[in-house]
Amino acid sequence: MTAGPTNSPARPFLVGTNLKMNQTPAESAGFVAELTSAVAPRLASTPGLRLYVCPPFTSLPAAVEAAPEAGIWIGAQNLHWAPEGAYTGEIAAPMLRALGVELVLVGHAERRRLFHETDPDLNKKLLAAVEAGLRVLLCVGETAEEKGYGVGRETVARQLKIALHGLDPSALSRLQVAYEPVWSIGTGGTPAQPADVTEIVVPMRATLAELFGDSGRSVPILYGGSVDAGNAGSFTALSEVDGLLLGRSGWTVDGFTKVLEAALRGRSGSEDSAA
Repeated sequence: MTAGPTNSPARPFLVGTNLKMNQTPAESAGFVAELTSAVAPRLASTPGLRLYVCPPFTSLPAAVEAAPEAGIWIGAQNLHWAPEGAYTGEIAAPMLRALGVELVLVGHAERRRLFHETDPDLNKKLLAAVEAGLRVLLCVGETAEEKGYGVGRETVARQLKIALHGLDPSALSRLQVAYEPVWSIGTGGTPAQPADVTEIVVPMRATLAELFGDSGRSVPILYGGSVDAGNAGSFTALSEVDGLLLGRSGWTVDGFTKVLEAALRGRSGSEDSAA
């Protein structure tokens, strides 16, 4: 079916990529500079469009320098909740701010699974990031086991309620939430269908409204999970999806721009998209 322009005009539309543990500083700077040039016409002609790139810590200074002030947000992939202290190997929010970083990922599925980050940990990280003036992209999502037991919606609602506990509603303008079903991400993931995403993001919106009232309806919800140029539009055509969190499909300028164009077509309803 052909989807209409159902996304809320009050919410921004965000598309970006998490580079994970890839690229040297020089490679990240080159990527950001080339991407900035490639997407400049789109940024200028598309109201509400926001793009972001999250490189490794070592690439952050070079990426910030390569990004224009009003172009692509540069984001970190993690942070510690303390502003300073005896935490060898960790990075604090004020350090990120000092670099000119705009955004930070909190709760990515790999951080939860590989580094055993808990929901209370993520609550402390999120509040520390917001207090430092950073934008936050909070990631939530259920595992294959949780999906199999039929508790995906409850799992995501729990993750949201704990991570956002104590967040002042005045800070909601700096919050974005990404739904990334753990069973779908990565090379071995099972691609999600739009119906799978709708099943979770509609209750997500209801949970945000439960927590923050009408202000919760203004928080952008992104989708991330085996997204590429072939399926991006089917996700962005969904009324509650306000953008994408890309993995490897966004690691080249050509790949990023192809997904972006497909996402914008889906959002505007100018291509056939399954709902």
